[in-house]
Amino acid sequence: VAEAREQFGLEIRTIGAAALNAAYEAIPDEAAAADAQRWIKNAEAVKEPPREEILKSARMCLALQKLLADEKAQAITINCLGLFAQKVLPAYPCFGFARLNDLGLTGVCEADLPSTLTQIIYLHLTGKPGFVTDPLFDVSNNSVIHAHCVSATKMDGPTGEAAPYVIRTHL
Repeated sequence: VAEAREQFGLEIRTIGAAALNAAYEAIPDEAAAADAQRWIKNAEAVKEPPREEILKSARMCLALQKLLADEKAQAITINCLGLFAQKVLPAYPCFGFARLNDLGLTGVCEADLPSTLTQIIYLHLTGKPGFVTDPLFDVSNNSVIHAHCVSATKMDGPTGEAAPYVIRTHL
């Protein structure tokens, strides 16, 4: 943290799960439902997750956007797997990270500060989002499965076209 401040002038703040969960709970039901419907409508398909899971993820997405706006921040990384396993996090933040990256902000999972810093640097150098991934290449159908949840749909930047996506469960 001190090196990031020293090298790049970044201010890094730690915000606890309580603040994140308070932002999540503050999202109105109607806003979460509308955002969930937007995710579903724009998806090529919804494979496994039930609507309730999509609704919780949409609420988390809106909470992350509000939290960044309130903090006047441009990036967030969360110990999502650890907090979810501890039953502290009410929903995975994957939708939120994808949207933040589409908007020209940065969202990275697993409290991965080096990847977050790398994404911020490349975003400012190129105007295009990065993504964190443990890729699995499925050559049988010419596809890539990303085992992180932070790929933007607008890989040409916030003004670019959104790529098609399929909503899947986290696991």
